[in-house]
Amino acid sequence: MRSRCIRFRCRSRRTNRIAFATVIVIASSSIPVAVAWAGPSVWDGVYSAAQAKRGQALYAKACASCHKEELEGHGPTPSLAGPEFRDRWDGQTLGDLFEKMQATMPGDHPGSLSREENGAILAFILRSNEMPVGETDLRTESDWLAKILFKAAKSE
Repeated sequence: MRSRCIRFRCRSRRTNRIAFATVIVIASSSIPVAVAWAGPSVWDGVYSAAQAKRGQALYAKACASCHKEELEGHGPTPSLAGPEFRDRWDGQTLGDLFEKMQATMPGDHPGSLSREENGAILAFILRSNEMPVGETDLRTESDWLAKILFKAAKSE
């Protein structure tokens, strides 16, 4: 009888260790998610002034006829600057916004602009929303853009 109890306790301890290890793994797996969003945001100067200037010229040719010269939109065409625009994209990534632009804009010729052209237009949109300028051009690789959080307001 005694040997059975010893075996049972060993199994019970082993089961407890496995359960404890499982809890540790599950708890630690949530840590990278929180850390991932601690990365860059639109408030970290992710585009250059020269790129935004190129984007302004491209915007005038490809976007202003619908979104208007001051990016205010009109009717069903949404604004691309101001609180409404920032709130609409808050919490998403620049990748989400960029891929929407790449696939659906301009409205009369979707997908006709290159990634570099859309990157320049996006830089102009960021500048128009008073997001800070950086030293280098906004990169247009999907995986890189997906790491940049669009935040409506700068964190204090």
